[in-house]
Amino acid sequence: MKKILIFFLLFILSIPCAQAGQTPSSNLAAIRINEFMASNGDSLETIDGESPDWIELFNTADQDVNLKGLCISDGKKVLDKFVFPEVIIPAKGYLVVFASGLTLERENEIHLPFKLSADGERVVLSFEGVILDIVSFDAQEKDVSMVRHDDRSWRFSHSPTPGAANEFDNE
Repeated sequence: MKKILIFFLLFILSIPCAQAGQTPSSNLAAIRINEFMASNGDSLETIDGESPDWIELFNTADQDVNLKGLCISDGKKVLDKFVFPEVIIPAKGYLVVFASGLTLERENEIHLPFKLSADGERVVLSFEGVILDIVSFDAQEKDVSMVRHDDRSWRFSHSPTPGAANEFDNE
């Protein structure tokens, strides 16, 4: 009886993913928060010359991943503050999005409807309410990014690399 119940629950949980055409385990689970800056002075500018906070996503898979349906948030009450439209991150590629407080999509730029707090908070990636990746951080310095190390720890970088491989301080 217990095995049947578990099978039934797993089946029910898989239905929304199949309807959306995505399964987090097969593609969206390959997307990671890789670098972010919560106090951007002038490390990266938008098309308009503004310098909002930014978040870099990395596709760890050996194939392209469509982000459609992936949610990103600052984790304050709501996981789906921004739901990605059809956006492809190439295999082993990067996507940088701006946490500007605007909801704006234009050529080569995606703006999220929230900002990051330089005093600390979190960034959350989720799909249909399931958290796929999360990073919590404390106070940040201007123009210093946080980068994910190969061992999955987070470190400061005084040489931000939005859209490229991370560089680490003291290495």
